[in-house]
Amino acid sequence: MIGAVGPVKRRAYRSRIRRGDAPALVCEAAFRLFSTKGYLATSIEDIAAEAGVARPTVFSAVGPKPVILRAVVDQALAGDDAPVPIAERPWWREAIDEPDPLRSIQLYARNMCRISGRVGLVLRALETAASIDADAADVWARFQHQRRVGLNEFVVTLAHKTSALRYDENTITDTMWMLAPDAYLRLVHDAGWPVEQFQAWLADLLQRMFLE
Repeated sequence: MIGAVGPVKRRAYRSRIRRGDAPALVCEAAFRLFSTKGYLATSIEDIAAEAGVARPTVFSAVGPKPVILRAVVDQALAGDDAPVPIAERPWWREAIDEPDPLRSIQLYARNMCRISGRVGLVLRALETAASIDADAADVWARFQHQRRVGLNEFVVTLAHKTSALRYDENTITDTMWMLAPDAYLRLVHDAGWPVEQFQAWLADLLQRMFLE
């Protein structure tokens, strides 16, 4: 599954390839490499070696490196490769549909921790690559747009649950967009906060900032 970095087990890979799982192997390998080496420093040969497949298999199973990058980001955001948008995932709908604004924010904080934990490191590598690589810049721009759309949906529904918001919807959306996954990376990955501590802190921060 994309979202965890671990050692390669090439025997298992060969068995899975026989079952037709080359696309998953390629994406999992690319995720590990992009998260640790960076997007630009990772070659197709690196991905093939990490996945335990031949170089042509990388192209036939997923595609060239920009296509692999898009697949890796999409799967890490969602948590799997099922063709279901995040906006339709039960865990996202739970936060959207929750009628209590305090609980809704708590569920949002939970979701952001889950997403940031899966995709944060590869997004850090993607942002770095986007400044000098056109393909990475396209993926980064698409991700930022999708993230703002999703956040705005949450904020609009939050505004319908309470008349006690401190700020307008655009300001709240911008603030939430600024915090995740950047704050998660700084505090969890860099400063060593436990995930549970960050989740509680984020929920408390958002409630204090946005609700009267």
